[in-house]
Parts: sequence; C-alpha cells; structure tokens
Amino acid sequence: DSIPLVMMDAQLRWTTCRPLLEVFQKHGCPILFLTGDRKMSAHLRALYGGRSDVLTVPFSQKALHAKVHNALGECAPRRELRVDEKERVALLDGRRVELTAQEFALLQALMESPDAALSREQLLRTAWGYQGVGETRTVDVHVQRLRRKIGSTAIETVYKLGYKLRMA
Repeated sequence: DSIPLVMMDAQLRWTTCRPLLEVFQKHGCPILFLTGDRKMSAHLRALYGGRSDVLTVPFSQKALHAKVHNALGECAPRRELRVDEKERVALLDGRRVELTAQEFALLQALMESPDAALSREQLLRTAWGYQGVGETRTVDVHVQRLRRKIGSTAIETVYKLGYKLRMA
C-alpha cells in the first residue's frame, strides 16, 4: 500500500522527520511541507528526494487545493503559449488569440521573464513605457483580461509584488 500524500509540519525536529522522510521516499509518497517561513521553500524541497512542494501558512483553500493536486500529479498539462510578434497575436496551443495592443505588450513583458515575479511598476515601464507610476489599476485590469483569454492559471498573482507568467 502506498500513502497518497503526506503533509508535514516543517517545524518538526530533524531527528523526528528524517526516518519518516526515508520511509515516505521508499514508498514514493509525495510530501507537502507546511511552513510559516517563505524563505524555507528551496531548503525543504532539497530535504526530500521524492516529489514535494511547500505551502506557506497562512494559505487559502484554493492554494491548498492547487498544491495537493500538483503533488499528486493531477494537474492538467501546461498549455503551450507563444507570441507571434509580426502578427501581434498570442498562440495558445497553436490557436490564435486576439489581443489588444496593451494586452499584447503586457504578455510580451511577462514572457521576457517567465516564472519571475514582476512588480506592477516594472510591467508599466516595460509594457507601456510609463515613467511616473503613481496610483493606477491599468496592470490589474489588463492582467484580468489576459487571464480570460489565455487561461486563469497562466498568470499568477504574487502577493504584495505583482505578477508572474507561469511557464512550468
């Protein structure tokens, strides 16, 4: 019998969790580490040789659901997203997605740094050439529109920073 998923408190003492990790790895169990320290993610993943992920407390039900499905390998395969600069359109799984000029500029800015978090200010400067930022919801509005067109999970909100394009 295999255990489908283990959730482990990252504050457990190493002497307690090490033998458990060895048993879980032997049985191929994915582990979801729970921690209050965001900086511990890479360290926690390195502790366990099997499939693992990290969930930072506090977390939403939606985040928990996504991490559990990811750990169990139940996520839908990532869709292929490309841009055709000449035609100024996005191609999602080879199919044309019509974008406004501002949506296209935003998508290009996000694609220049895939899987990296970009602040709203960086996106305003890169996508539209804004110099003075001030208070504006332009990025948020255009991200919302882009999500409707290319999929709601393609662009991730990074708490207190901005957004990132999820390519992996």
